[in-house]
Amino acid sequence: MIAFTGTPIDEWDRNTRDVFGGEIDVYDMNRAVADGAVVPVYFEPRLIPLERIQGITDEEIDDTAAEILAHIDDEDQEKAQRSVAVLNTVYGSDQRLSTLAQDFIRHWEDRRENMRQFIGGAGKAMIVVQTRDIAAKLYEKIIELRPDWHSDDDLEGRIKVIYSGAASDPSHLQKHIRNQSRMDAIKDRMKDADDELEIAIVQGMMLTGFDAPPLHTLYLDRPLKSALLMQTLARVNRKFRQKENGLLVAYAPLIDNLQAAIAEFTKSTSEDDEKVIGRNIEEALNIAQGFIEKLDAISGEEWRVLEAAGEQRSARLQLLAKLRNPQTADENGRYPLAQQFKDSAGKLARAWALASGSPNASQYRDDVRFYSDVRNQLIKMEAADRRAKGEPLSDEIITMLSQLVVDSTASSEVIDVYEEIGRELPNLQDLNIEALQLARKGDSETALLIDALRRSLLQESRTATGNNEVRAKQFSERIRELMNRYTNQQLTSAEVIAELIELSKEIVDENKRGERFNPPLSNDELAFYDVVASNGSADKVLDDDAIAQIARDLVDTLRRDAKTDWAVRDDVRAKLRRSIRTLLRKHKYPPEKRNEAVVLVLEQMERFAPRWSEAA
Repeated sequence: MIAFTGTPIDEWDRNTRDVFGGEIDVYDMNRAVADGAVVPVYFEPRLIPLERIQGITDEEIDDTAAEILAHIDDEDQEKAQRSVAVLNTVYGSDQRLSTLAQDFIRHWEDRRENMRQFIGGAGKAMIVVQTRDIAAKLYEKIIELRPDWHSDDDLEGRIKVIYSGAASDPSHLQKHIRNQSRMDAIKDRMKDADDELEIAIVQGMMLTGFDAPPLHTLYLDRPLKSALLMQTLARVNRKFRQKENGLLVAYAPLIDNLQAAIAEFTKSTSEDDEKVIGRNIEEALNIAQGFIEKLDAISGEEWRVLEAAGEQRSARLQLLAKLRNPQTADENGRYPLAQQFKDSAGKLARAWALASGSPNASQYRDDVRFYSDVRNQLIKMEAADRRAKGEPLSDEIITMLSQLVVDSTASSEVIDVYEEIGRELPNLQDLNIEALQLARKGDSETALLIDALRRSLLQESRTATGNNEVRAKQFSERIRELMNRYTNQQLTSAEVIAELIELSKEIVDENKRGERFNPPLSNDELAFYDVVASNGSADKVLDDDAIAQIARDLVDTLRRDAKTDWAVRDDVRAKLRRSIRTLLRKHKYPPEKRNEAVVLVLEQMERFAPRWSEAA
């Protein structure tokens, strides 16, 4: 016989290996993480002392918990009830549950906000407790502190208790007992990252076989062991969006059980970095500290001086200007120093999402907050750059932008770089040196202003030129040339701003360029005019009116002959090529340039194809 199992049982009365023999192959958590199938799980001990009952040891408490699992559905109800009574006393005292509820809320509210930037929302948490009675009482403690989390409606509310029950159960347990369809509805909500339900309190349900990728934090107030412990912590190791780890928070004594389970169900490794289950959050805090030191080296100390003087806005501006100084851009308009900062700050954010609950983390909170603010602004600026260039946004940037809510605490809100430099950037029609008020701006504000102008001109030029890639490329190359001259210190700040303003006037005029022709050229016709005119010396052989008429005829012909599937049908493409050649020959387009012109016209047509096909 051959068995497939993730957790072979090794109990006194049941042993998988005795029945099926030794392992043929082991695919454990270490290998799964190495393959990218799951994420590692970190461990955070937050032990809340247990109430003591005279004459009962920790070992007997653990045995009592095991008895519940073994006997709760057994005919021996009296024994099960005695076990529950012990656990309710030890784990469920009023004072202990109050402490647990307060600590959980404090920890979860911090954890969920740290995770938003990676998963696009708060994500989900599961609290595992010893008994149904404790689950019900803990719920009341939590909603007493956060009443807006409660709802009697299964489809509303941020927190729910999930367990099975019977009609004979006491009234305080009855309120959380549901039939299967209602229970399934809540489970579906836990799987939906966009649903407001964040927290499930469970006793025995959903510990195995329940798969909710947005679930990233598991709060254990129950000393699970062996296979059940490994199966339970696997609830938070599923991959989801930018999630890179899960977190196991232990309120119950769990360290020995966890170490034993890891030894039983994962292969030992000599490399600590390969440990994928149970790494303590203090390790994450050490990692966070290392990235703070890297960011300090990149950023310098000037921002700290400004912050200490109460100049939070100036501190942020100073560092943003340093990271996005146009004079440090490479030939592609990228900012290597900003990218280096953003990479390190992103790794800091991931480490901090785990480490923030550590009692030793408070000394780093201000640094993390500041570097997070600057990183958020850099991401917004990078997104604006990509949009201005017509480049797609990465999934990571999209996730970040969907959740960027900057706290209005010690740092002022970072919403727009133009607001950061003191005023909104004027419309291009109104743009002039006086409107920018350069005399009132320091070096940091001037550097950010130049960067903002560059980005604004790129965006406006793409808007003005529409799908006209020829003109858009001409404008982008001129902007790049100006910025290269500024980077190479061939232009001063005032001179590059003056040049950008002059270029902005041409971009404004671009919207009216078609009106110079008689009859006027539409934006589509203007795009084909530029394609035909820019092909070699065609504009020297033919006058503007002749090229304009070619453009008009091209648009009419292509609109008439283009079909929805023209791009994949060779016969339609061949007909289009013949029509274009005939039209060029009719207007005496230079013969040596016609083949190249046909290719350029078809390339331009592909940019218009989706819109034209819909119209057809």
